[in-house]
Amino acid sequence: MLIRCLNCMKEYDERYEVCPNCGFVRGTAPEEPYHLVPGVRLQNRYVIGTVVGFGGFGVIYRAWDERLETMVAIKEYYPAGIIQRIPGQSEVIVYTGNGKTEFEKGVERFLDEARNMAKFSTHPHIMNVYDFFEENHTAYIVMEFLKGISLKQYVKAMGGKISKDEAVEIISSICEALKDIHKEGIIHRDISPDNIFICEDNKIKLIDFGAARFSTGEEEKTLSIILKPGFAPPEQYRSKSKQGPWTDIYALAATLYRIVTGVVPEESVNRIVEDNVKSPTELDSEIPENFSNALMKGMALNQDLRFQSIEDFQNAILDKKKVTDLKVELKKRKLRRGISIGAAVIVLLIGVFFTYRSFSDKKAQVELPETTVSIWIPVDSDGETDKEIEMIKTMVSKFQEDQPKVDIEIKGIPQETYLDELAKAYESEELPTIFMSDEVDGAAQVMMADIKDVYTYINVDEYYFLNDAKKEIIANKRVPMGFVAPVAYVRRGKGVDIDNVEIKSLDQVREGEDELNYFIPLDMQDYVFPSLVGDDPQNIQKAQDQYFKDLEQAGLKESDHIFGIDIFGIDMFTDGKLTYYLAGTNDLTYMNRAVPGLYEMRPIVSDTVKGEFVDCYSISIQADEEEQHAAAVLLAYMLAEGPQKTMHIVNKNAIPINKKAYDEFLNVNKKYEIINDYYLDKLTF
Repeated sequence: MLIRCLNCMKEYDERYEVCPNCGFVRGTAPEEPYHLVPGVRLQNRYVIGTVVGFGGFGVIYRAWDERLETMVAIKEYYPAGIIQRIPGQSEVIVYTGNGKTEFEKGVERFLDEARNMAKFSTHPHIMNVYDFFEENHTAYIVMEFLKGISLKQYVKAMGGKISKDEAVEIISSICEALKDIHKEGIIHRDISPDNIFICEDNKIKLIDFGAARFSTGEEEKTLSIILKPGFAPPEQYRSKSKQGPWTDIYALAATLYRIVTGVVPEESVNRIVEDNVKSPTELDSEIPENFSNALMKGMALNQDLRFQSIEDFQNAILDKKKVTDLKVELKKRKLRRGISIGAAVIVLLIGVFFTYRSFSDKKAQVELPETTVSIWIPVDSDGETDKEIEMIKTMVSKFQEDQPKVDIEIKGIPQETYLDELAKAYESEELPTIFMSDEVDGAAQVMMADIKDVYTYINVDEYYFLNDAKKEIIANKRVPMGFVAPVAYVRRGKGVDIDNVEIKSLDQVREGEDELNYFIPLDMQDYVFPSLVGDDPQNIQKAQDQYFKDLEQAGLKESDHIFGIDIFGIDMFTDGKLTYYLAGTNDLTYMNRAVPGLYEMRPIVSDTVKGEFVDCYSISIQADEEEQHAAAVLLAYMLAEGPQKTMHIVNKNAIPINKKAYDEFLNVNKKYEIINDYYLDKLTF
């Protein structure tokens, strides 16, 4: 009788204990006791074989697909340290407390990896994903079984480096994969020689999407720190950073640099201090200058100096595009900047002889053609009587007087279905002209049109932060209407001078307390921790770890619902059990209702105070040119003094960006004067 070897997956006579094809001894125990035992079945379809490889977060097994009768690779999510498995059993045991929460989030990310890869299952240069599922209290991804070696192994076997032409051929295949990946708004974030696979049939495959995330022009917590020293650009060393195609381009250029020179580039964060990376031509005079320039441009520390699309990078390494030496390019940019400054001086002198209308007049003088601008906003409930809809109507009323040919349609979408409705509208090419985009993640940038025309109709000197953050705002394609800053709400009753205290460190709010004495809600942790400890990711992680230890000590270890914890925290503060509630300025309205007179809003004092732009709006990429123009003019109107007062003083949304509205805002509530005293010249976004 024939049986199947659980190592090579070939059949052989059961009379033999040893597979004649590969030498595997039937019944051999797994290398590690927590690995699944060969022969275990998953989904009543896949028979687990021997282990291909394993690490701190997972195990990859050979397996046999009984339905398709082919060998596959199955990746099991197994994060060491927060789960365990009794040897010989299949189900995993998940630790309780923070470990459980971390594990559940990890499962979601693991399945996201599968979904990301599955989108490209027919791509010739991306590892195919056939299936993914949850079983044994964890998750699995079923992938094609690749026979061959990694690029890292291949280069090592070739003596440490390969020829420029062979390297370009390999990397060009990865460029083809990344073109489609980036079109979907996804960045790989872990490109290196380890994750490029050379198959036996000479096909080149990009593997391991475990670090992949939707690209974003805005800082997001979901962009966790994923590092491959030597191949990771500076922005990947920050958990909150602007990452995009340029992030993968750095890693791909560094990979190409490594395999043609034999040298791993120095870590990018070290290069920021002192850049000692030599160009490829300096290391090998036979490497063409244009090719060398392309790699150095691809590895530029300043992401704006890198190639912005994978097509441009590919054309450069294929010698289809001439690339200027990076140092020469920097000199040219400085020269252009000097010429621009000179031109600005000339314009200023001309201004002595001519009178220009104000930016406000510029808006009023625009005569827009007949068109319709639709606006979507998330609301707490349906109906045209929602206060959010009425607020927008009031804000745009002056615009409608000035632009009678423009019809404005405002629609409120229930908060819980807002993102889904936007996605459906995008798929059906029925996006509204303008939509609120605070909660929309980085992937939605494919929905957004350029918003730089908004700046044409405003005077940036009339606003806080819009000039300093102009580059980031335009890149994010979101026009902010307000901002929030991190503050400390300090409760009376525990001997603290709440009228004068300044919070300068995490230890300060913990000092001398055996029980939990402070709380930081989930939605403000990304701003509070950097404001307290600085931008260093290690210091931020250390502060977060201490905070979660303090939560555990307060009995929150078993909680499965983070929002339940947030409610617990605010209740403890209002009940007087906590002294410090570290949150945002937008919580002031609630505090005035919940604990009037029993608290004071005090500043977090540091050189790294982080704020957040809120009430952001984007313009649809699907709108025609006239609609986009009308939308830009309308958003400029919404930034004016009157609409800003409506949004932030009447409706108490956030802090106005418009300076005149801001002054009025402070007159209404003096507590916000700490923004003047501590934040205006330090707040970054």
